Amino acid sequence: MQALKIQRHESALEIGAGSGFMAALLAQHARHVTSYEILPELARFAAANLRRAGISNVTVEPRDGADLLRLESEREDVIVLSGSVEMIPPELLEKLNVGGRLCAIVGTMPIMHAQLVTRLSEKEYRTEQLFDTVSKPLTGFPKKPKFQF
Repeated sequence: MQALKIQRHESALEIGAGSGFMAALLAQHARHVTSYEILPELARFAAANLRRAGISNVTVEPRDGADLLRLESEREDVIVLSGSVEMIPPELLEKLNVGGRLCAIVGTMPIMHAQLVTRLSEKEYRTEQLFDTVSKPLTGFPKKPKFQF
C-alpha cells in the first residue's frame, strides 16, 4: 500500500477480491475501487464485508481478472494483483495510465517477489523489487515460458 502512493483522485483495480480486505484498504485512499473475484460466492462474501464496514466506494464484480488481458477496457491509475503470477503480462501493463502503478507478487514457489511497476510513458516502465513473499497464484494468468532445448 505504501509503495503505491495512492492519491484521493485516483481509481484502483484489484484482481482477486478474496474477503474484501485489500479493497477496503485501497478504498481509504482511492476515489473508487473495482475488485474482480473469479469465484461468485467469494465475490458476494467480499461485497457483504465491505457493506458491513460502511465502505461505499468499492464495486466487487464476480468476473475473471484475466479477462483484462483479452478485452478492451479503460486504463487504470492503480492495479493490484491480490495473488501471485509467474510473470506480469504486457497486456496488463498496457492498462495503466501514464504515471500509473501496478503491484504484483511475481514468481513461482519457493521464490516470489512483490514488485511495483510504474508506467513512465507510453512505452517505458520502471520495475522495483519491494520484498520477498509468497502467495497463491491467480487463476487464468499466463505462465512463464519454460526453457526448451
